[in-house]
Amino acid sequence: MLCKYVLTVDSISYDIPKSCIQNWDEIKFSRKRSGLEGITRTFTSKFQFVGEAYDLILEEYLSKYLASNASITVYTITNSHTYEEFFSCRLDFGSLTYDGNTVSINSIDDSVANIIKANKGTQYEYSVDEIKDVYQLYYDSVSMNYSQPHTLGGNTVENDASLQYIVIDKGIYVEAITYSLPLYISGGELPSRDSPLEFYDAPQESKDDPNVFVKALSDIDIVLNFSFEYYISYSDAYTTKAEIVLGGRYEDGRLVELKRWGYNKGDVTPSNLNESIKIHLTKGQALFFDLKVTFNRVNASTGNIYFRNFKFETRFTSRANPIYVDAIRPIDVLNRLLKSMNGGNEGIYGEIASGVDERLDNCVILAAESIRGIPQAKLYTSYTKFKNWMETVFGFVPVINGVTVFFKHRDKLFSDNNVKDLNSSFSSFEYKVDSSRIYSLVRVGYDKQDYESMNGRDEFRFTTEYTTGIDITDNVLELISPYRADVYGIEFLSQKRGQDTTDSESDNDVFFVCASTTLHDNGGVQTYKEYRLIRSGWEISGVLDPETMFNTMYWQGGILQANAGYIGMFTKKLSYSSSDGNSDVVVNGIGMKDDFNVESGIITCGDVSFTTYNEDIPPTDDETIKILKDDLVYEGYIKEVSSTVERNEGVKYDLFVRSITKA
Repeated sequence: MLCKYVLTVDSISYDIPKSCIQNWDEIKFSRKRSGLEGITRTFTSKFQFVGEAYDLILEEYLSKYLASNASITVYTITNSHTYEEFFSCRLDFGSLTYDGNTVSINSIDDSVANIIKANKGTQYEYSVDEIKDVYQLYYDSVSMNYSQPHTLGGNTVENDASLQYIVIDKGIYVEAITYSLPLYISGGELPSRDSPLEFYDAPQESKDDPNVFVKALSDIDIVLNFSFEYYISYSDAYTTKAEIVLGGRYEDGRLVELKRWGYNKGDVTPSNLNESIKIHLTKGQALFFDLKVTFNRVNASTGNIYFRNFKFETRFTSRANPIYVDAIRPIDVLNRLLKSMNGGNEGIYGEIASGVDERLDNCVILAAESIRGIPQAKLYTSYTKFKNWMETVFGFVPVINGVTVFFKHRDKLFSDNNVKDLNSSFSSFEYKVDSSRIYSLVRVGYDKQDYESMNGRDEFRFTTEYTTGIDITDNVLELISPYRADVYGIEFLSQKRGQDTTDSESDNDVFFVCASTTLHDNGGVQTYKEYRLIRSGWEISGVLDPETMFNTMYWQGGILQANAGYIGMFTKKLSYSSSDGNSDVVVNGIGMKDDFNVESGIITCGDVSFTTYNEDIPPTDDETIKILKDDLVYEGYIKEVSSTVERNEGVKYDLFVRSITKA
């Protein structure tokens, strides 16, 4: 390959002969993939200058020290006998060495790929106010189950923890007396915001207005679950009857009896209550339990009512009121990351393919601090986290084209278009299996979160493991998203709004939801001035409330489908092994525990290498390379292709093999 070299020093260009570059025969250029992504370029990292070039570079260094500025550009001749730029790079004066004859200096790869490589792991902090979309997310929550237990406020009995008693101290001469059954709040789980119920302790008192244990703040259906035995003390000669009364109190003070249970002195066995009572309360209504005791004559004696194994709780389902959360488009996060990695400068631009996956087209990102409602909320992320999220959840990988970083689906990089047929014009053929692309286990989903809630057991967007049926390796494929899609994680953060709580690790997390300003409903289209959660189109069962569940489309099955071509590289079937979360979910008729079958892979686990004396390096990323060897046709894609610029040694190919067929 005939080349021309131009050395630029302090903005002045000098054509230099090949003899001024001592290591001219080592100058290499290659195009290679990092994994199954787009192709990037690499070239020689060190130049050794002699002669005129030695003098120019040394003079620049001695006059300007570390402010020196120089670059080298390599041109190759075309078929029309003109020169075109092959590659260009700046020279790193921080690596300069010289011995009187030769100046050695490293090149600086300031390509977009190298800028990303150097900064991809850096975590940046962004003000949500600066990158948020004009539309907010209308977050209308998810229904959750709650319970409030009450304990009985009776006296305990020594050596019998299951037995309690209530002292009936008449104090005056009466034929009957009514007490509020002594109930006291004990633990439980209630909404942190917008609770439809208010619970109280109900002390044992005798008065016309009973002590209520719960009051409705809005219309609500509840279930009272209680079980216990009770009876009158055998030594009580005057108490003849003890009744438990469940009653309601209207907002205007009116009382109503809902149900009554009784025990008569002399009954052979204690009265055994085991009830589950459904009640609809309207706003302002309250409930109480009374204990009514009847005597066989007017007296003022003291008696005891005994209770054994007392259990009582109020259960209900509630959905918090809607709130607004700042939303960020993925493309805006990508472009801000590219700007940050470029030293805060414009010049590198991001694009994301649309119309491929509606789950991505309708995706918005939420900062944990925004969900909590923290003022001046921040988003914390890195390019690596963004890229891994795109690759895991959607199967999208970056392709660098000039100054543009374009995320597209991986399958689009491995099509059967643009076939380059090299026939048998090659040497040094070798085929080998790349064992690093063979996996015995696939872990898919999201990192498990620990919730302080019984509702957390309903969450299924954690990590699920599948076996591949391969036993020749112990490699594990990790398809784990660094961004979170767990609905209950979002809900629990939203319930912390307005609370003066300390910061937690989850405040730095990044969430995403499927939402749109345009929703299709009952054959029509409704447009909003805010993002609305998308629930239609994804039927789900096996969860507490399918109607309010969202982010169903980001379940493990969706991730597997997005990466099916990659998985098909090493197996045709995944078999369920285990899950960190709720594994009983079924989405659009497909269960979490079902086998996942793959029709084909984008490539195989085989690689083929060879050298051809055609010095043209394929210019496109998705070109299929075809060769013929021993009556077998090998088709594949570039893994790496390289050449030594000034040596006529041809081009060395390493290909991902897609198929091997008989000629």
